[in-house]
Amino acid sequence: MIEYHSSTESLMQSQKKLVVTIVLVSFVLAAKFIGAYTTKSLALLSDSWHLATDLISLIISWSGLRSSLKPASAKYSYGYCRYSVFTALINNISLILISIYILYQAILRYFHPVEIAPHGMILLSVFGLLMNLAIIRNLGKHSKNANVKSVFLHFMGDALSDVGVLIGGVIILLTGQHGVDTVLSAALACLILKNALRMCHECIKILLEAVPKDISIEELRNALKEIQEIVDVKDIHVWSLSMETLAMTAHVCIYEANMALYETTLHKVQHTLKDQFGIEHSAIQIENLPCSSCYHSKPDHSLGCNLCVDCPRSSTAVQKETALIQNCTNKTFLNKLLKKKRL
Repeated sequence: MIEYHSSTESLMQSQKKLVVTIVLVSFVLAAKFIGAYTTKSLALLSDSWHLATDLISLIISWSGLRSSLKPASAKYSYGYCRYSVFTALINNISLILISIYILYQAILRYFHPVEIAPHGMILLSVFGLLMNLAIIRNLGKHSKNANVKSVFLHFMGDALSDVGVLIGGVIILLTGQHGVDTVLSAALACLILKNALRMCHECIKILLEAVPKDISIEELRNALKEIQEIVDVKDIHVWSLSMETLAMTAHVCIYEANMALYETTLHKVQHTLKDQFGIEHSAIQIENLPCSSCYHSKPDHSLGCNLCVDCPRSSTAVQKETALIQNCTNKTFLNKLLKKKRL
């Protein structure tokens, strides 16, 4: 079961956490950039650029949280949820470019070695590690917001990067092998590149309105069919407005055409969607024949619908099923048909 929290109080707490994190990251970033140019450590420089993109990501996340508090309007009927997705995509594309640049510099550094000051590497990596641990502690306190959780995991990775730079500085200090710095910078760039590509893929999936990875259409359909009044669920569409906000539409077929039953069933459907799948915004169409109100179920609109996951069929198959439904005048026969379709 997915836990889903979207209250204003939760969003305000998440904003405060991000503001504190932005201040801490700004101090660490300034120190690391100065240290990178002072010690000539490429590993430290690559970590500094990574931290710069982290700071941009934090500002974007904070801005996204502020925007998400804006209500929907007649012009933006879904609100401003996609704002954070667009900005996150731009941020991760820049992260990919920076990673490629760091790899390029690592190759140049391999053929043209530079003497590195390991003491500065060690000092700054310890400072960065302590600050990252403080950030992790701040973000990890009872956080239920998806954006804050993703930032928390990101800084866990940053803490590991600081550990890598620390180990590299110690090795250079003890052995004098300055090539370790080049290897570490290339490894960090590959790690950044991998995460950026993964996040770009997630953003593109949201923009393409793909089904969220934690939701299965079949599991959702079966959960709704567990409700006593429901015969079948068709034409299900589930998508993400942002990484936190999900939306859904569906056609729900019930046994009896009754307005009171409509209201009761709709209430149960909404509770199931919220409690089991974290879907708060849904548009449910109640019917007493499967897809009886669908465009493709009518005799003069018999072609299959490309947007209906239940209708990848030929027009002949649609016509036969439509004719069969329309000939069901006897209620007993209708119930038998619906039970057969349910199986």
